[in-house]
Amino acid sequence: MLHTDLDVCWKVQRALVEQGIDFEIVKHGYGKGSRPAVEQLSGQKWLPVIEFDDGTVYRAESDDMAARVRAGELFTAAAG
Repeated sequence: MLHTDLDVCWKVQRALVEQGIDFEIVKHGYGKGSRPAVEQLSGQKWLPVIEFDDGTVYRAESDDMAARVRAGELFTAAAG
């Protein structure tokens, strides 16, 4: 599959891979349509969303999420 930086999920996925953080990809469809599972999880329909093992979720703009991952601060998102 071809990935580009236009794919917001790929931006975060690439940062997770670079940092050696294990994760599972859960597909929620493409485009701007309804995403009931994402809305139930995070309260909104936008991706990407990271769900931590304790059930907390982290959602921000993909560039901000990727920067947090690369800075080693992903798990501080779960704490606060």
